[in-house]
This record gives sequence, C-alpha cells and structure tokens, in this order.
Amino acid sequence: MLFNNGRSAARFSAVIAVFIALGIAPPVQAQQAKVIKVQGKKAIVQFPDEARPRVGQVIELGGGGPVSMSASGGGSGNTGPRAMIIGGSAELSSLTPSGSSTSVTRFGVDGRYGWNIGVMEYGGVATVSYVSSTGSSARLLSAGGFFDYNLVPNTPGTEIVYGGAALAKFGSLGTTAGSAEVTGTVMTLEIGGQLKWFPLGTSVAVRGDLLYRIESASDTVKASTSGGGLVAKGGFYIYF
Repeated sequence: MLFNNGRSAARFSAVIAVFIALGIAPPVQAQQAKVIKVQGKKAIVQFPDEARPRVGQVIELGGGGPVSMSASGGGSGNTGPRAMIIGGSAELSSLTPSGSSTSVTRFGVDGRYGWNIGVMEYGGVATVSYVSSTGSSARLLSAGGFFDYNLVPNTPGTEIVYGGAALAKFGSLGTTAGSAEVTGTVMTLEIGGQLKWFPLGTSVAVRGDLLYRIESASDTVKASTSGGGLVAKGGFYIYF
C-alpha cells in the first residue's frame, strides 16, 4: 500500500497542489526600458506607462544594466538641480506711444530670481531702463513679478523648454527735458512667449522672449500716457 496512513496522504496531496499551482501560474514579466539616445554619459530612456520614473529616483546598476529604481528625495514637483533661477535679460526696443508720432527707444536690463517646479516658473523681477525720444530722456526703475507656463516641463535633462510668459511691474520714472527734471510713475504688463535652451548642460540656459508690452505712465507735468508694442529680449539664466 502506497500510504500507510491518512496524514502522509494529506501531506503528499499538499505538495502536489503547490507544484501544480506553480506550473500553471502565469510568469511575471520584467519591466523594460528602451534607450532612445546616448550622448557621453547621458541617455534618453523611454519607460513603460506603468513604470514611469520620477525626478530624483536613483537607478541601481547590475552587471547587465539597470535592474531597479529607488526614490531619493524626489517627487513629481521636484526638479533637482533646476529648482531655483537667477539671471537676467536685455532688451533694445523702439515703440510709439498712442497718440504720438515720435518713437521711443529703450535699452533695459531685467534681473530675476525665482523658483521652478517644472511646468511653472515664478518669482521676482527688477528692471533698469534708459528711455530716449526727441528732446527728452528718462530713467526707469521698476520691480514686480514674473510667471512662466512651460508647455515642455523644465526638468533636468530637457534641452529645450518653451511656453508662455507674463510680467507685471510698477516703478518710478525720472524724465529730463532740457534742464528740467520731472518724476513720475509707470505700470507695465508684458505677455507673450518664451524659449529656454540648455546648450551647456543642466545649469545654464539661453533664454529668448517675444512679448507684447502695455505700459501706462504719469508725471507731475503731463497727463497720463500709454502705449504698447512688441518687445524682444534675450539673456542667460542659471538654474540650481
């Protein structure tokens, strides 16, 4: 007789059931990522939808390549070395105020400091400008805020980022006409598009803006004046 008691038969049946379960269980498919482009020690890798990486994750390498990923201080809103922004842009423009036939030439420099969360960038901006027209010149000091909406998220490894841009500023205006000095205030709104290119790696960006400016100024002598027009800017920014 094969089994001398019921307990042995039960044990044997349990072992057989385990082997059957292992035999018919579907195999677990390993997740795979595809390398799209390699440049030096950097690579663009495409992950499957169910295994999307997050910024800040660490990929552990085995003998044959990447085998696992672990989160290391990263979240969906963490952009690592691109979390902060500092830099500036310069502009040279020639606009004609509404109701005037005389164009106004302006040279200005913007300085910015802010934060980057990938899709959005925001912070403070300060401007120093020199404005000249027929028979007069002016110096403009203003401060306010900027906001970028990136259609391509600004994250480490992304080489070209572009999207919308907006700036709002308020400042003081000092105008010189002959020997007279007149002071006033100015409000500025700029809306348009921006493009950031990272040719030197993940830290330095070359930025270009094409904006439409709406500006309103008033002083103690003239009535309020306003005007608008297209303005182009270019500069360098450091992300850290």
